Amino acid sequence: MNPRIWFALLFFGSLALKGLAQPLPKTGLVFDDEAYEQLPYEPVLTKAPLPARVSYEAYCPSIQAQGPYSTCVGFACGYYLQTILEAKARGLNKRAMIDQLAFSPSYLYEKAKVQQDYSCTEGVSLVKVLQIMQQVGNTPMRSFPYPACGQKTARADQLAARFRIKGFERIFKLQDPDAVKIRSLKKSLAEGKPSVIGMVIPASFYYTKKVWQAAPGDNPQNPDLKGHALCIIGYDDDLHGGAFRVINSFGNDWADHGFCWITYRDLARFVKYGFVSN
Repeated sequence: MNPRIWFALLFFGSLALKGLAQPLPKTGLVFDDEAYEQLPYEPVLTKAPLPARVSYEAYCPSIQAQGPYSTCVGFACGYYLQTILEAKARGLNKRAMIDQLAFSPSYLYEKAKVQQDYSCTEGVSLVKVLQIMQQVGNTPMRSFPYPACGQKTARADQLAARFRIKGFERIFKLQDPDAVKIRSLKKSLAEGKPSVIGMVIPASFYYTKKVWQAAPGDNPQNPDLKGHALCIIGYDDDLHGGAFRVINSFGNDWADHGFCWITYRDLARFVKYGFVSN
């Protein structure tokens, strides 16, 4: 074989193996069905037509990667949801300005995690983090940057108290049929409320392109699937048979530059929790 061809095969083969060896992103959601079922809940009663599409992508901060830490809940609730709501309330749609006011995922995670989790690799509950946002608050990211594994939060408590949410509620029940979950999420988005969800993710989710559709054999009842928190920022009835727009904390290289579409059918199958901030 030509030495140049052999070298090229060896070089690109090594790159492929290196890529395969890269660890998958961390997730970090701990499910707590009992706490979820105890939250306030208002069933969707209206049958009025909803808009065909809604988007809050203009209010999103820059995509971040949680890296080797189990901080997805802090990102979904604080960095994404809280920042989007603040940017929307202020009428800000320039990314640089939104990034300046972005809220910290680290502060929430450090408040919620088990004290003995020195490596920040254990997950946390969505309910617990949302309670912290309501009772304690959250600090801007510039005051408590990411990552901050093991850093004390007391120095930021006074500032965080200025940024409490009024409250939060679940938008569907665990036993609700798929159609109810889909309509509840769409209704909240149509009413100006992006949502945070907790779902189980199969291996195919890590390799999403522009749209995630569950692979054959993906089973939401698989006990080995990890829990992951995401922020839903829109939907479109005409794309992919109907799909939700999601922003993730796996970095810009994941899916559609950090965003993806999830079909209504697949999201309803794999989602367990849904929340909005009041």
